[in-house]
Amino acid sequence: MDIKNKIPIHIGLFGHIDSGKTRIAAVLSEIISTAGIDAHPQSKERGITIDLGFTSFIIDKYLVTLVDGPGHADLIKISASSVEIIDCAILVIDINKGPQVQTGEHLIMIDSLKIENIIVILNKIDIFQGDINEEIEKTKKFFASTIFGSNIPIFAVSAKAKEGFEDLRHGILNTIESLEIERDYGDDIIIPIDHHFSIKGMGAIITGTILKGKLRLNETLEILPLKTSGRIKNIQIFHQNVDSAKAGDRVGINVKNLDVKKIYRGCIATNNPNAFDYCDILEIKVNKNKLFKPETQFGTQVHVTIGMFTTTGKIYPYFELDKKKIQSSADKKDIEFKAILWLNEKVLINKGKSIMLLSRLDLPPTTLRILGSAQLIEIHKAPPLLHKFKIKKGKIQKDLICIGLAQSAAGAKKIVGRQLESPFTKILDTFGTKGAVIVGVESTDIVVKKGDPVVLKELRSFYLKKI
Repeated sequence: MDIKNKIPIHIGLFGHIDSGKTRIAAVLSEIISTAGIDAHPQSKERGITIDLGFTSFIIDKYLVTLVDGPGHADLIKISASSVEIIDCAILVIDINKGPQVQTGEHLIMIDSLKIENIIVILNKIDIFQGDINEEIEKTKKFFASTIFGSNIPIFAVSAKAKEGFEDLRHGILNTIESLEIERDYGDDIIIPIDHHFSIKGMGAIITGTILKGKLRLNETLEILPLKTSGRIKNIQIFHQNVDSAKAGDRVGINVKNLDVKKIYRGCIATNNPNAFDYCDILEIKVNKNKLFKPETQFGTQVHVTIGMFTTTGKIYPYFELDKKKIQSSADKKDIEFKAILWLNEKVLINKGKSIMLLSRLDLPPTTLRILGSAQLIEIHKAPPLLHKFKIKKGKIQKDLICIGLAQSAAGAKKIVGRQLESPFTKILDTFGTKGAVIVGVESTDIVVKKGDPVVLKELRSFYLKKI
């Protein structure tokens, strides 16, 4: 099977656990990679997908790679790690159960990271007792409430009986042909490493999808953040030796003098280490999922997926006032907000382009846990300066004399001239020896009574510390 001149396309397989994703991949696929269908030993032992699997088939002029991730709620961060490398998605639904919680979670994850094209498969029609056409219409109504709309392609199949796959293949081809994909063949090589192992007599093998650049034999690749390097001895695309590979290709690379024991998913193979930073404090712009309900408080813990790597950290929302970053929180009405993200460990960040997925995996799996996506604004080498409002409350004693804002005459003197919340203007002067002050009002028409609250809102600066 000649794959050298085929156009590479990557399709992510998503769906609730036991919906049949992996079995569908097995029916469609003609080539199984080393990291193929449930290759992980625990997958075989437990009967579920627990890691990313890569298989492939040729359709017309395209080499289609299926990226199969776990559907289990506890393993969603592994599925999230595939989104960076896919061009479109297949969402598998058990026709007997309909959309489930992780169905919605996967949809939100796909949408958050700007995957615009999906194909829906209704699987297990061999045991379905109802009307398939009615179920297709019900599924369209479900998707009408999502960003993908009701006109998405839907195919009813049985992976067990291998029924409906001819129409599915036509649908996949139609979707692929509608994609507008721009590969970046620039000078920098960027390959997120998804698997790594050694072969006796050959040495270290790393596998991944080339996000950027062109790869050639005998080039030197550096593995970040390990700062170790090696020369490329061999390149394969699904078991076929090639002299070169380019952005979009899924490759296995034999690298000389590389210690695979030090490599982990999240490492990057590149020829330009200067394109990356290794850091833990990020300033980000968050695009929050509209269906995510919990408030994001100042210091909320989040899971962060950056490329192939997921870690934890704390997020600190802020808003800007007079070029100052003011501490805040984000509720369900805040679709966009800025924040500082302080990770619990340093991660590799592509300085040119870095989109990350934010999740709250501490929440119950019966809820939607995808907070949204975020774009990198700036990398901080030290905790940034922020500001917060400190609120003092006093009350009118009589006339325009206020007590409670200061505890002594010296304290009262320090706050003279400070601005007050409406209907008051500012603190005009001190009064007496016990900390009382005289306050101004916005209009002489305003009636001020004894006991009326007076609010002093002061802006204080602080350097961010992990809560």
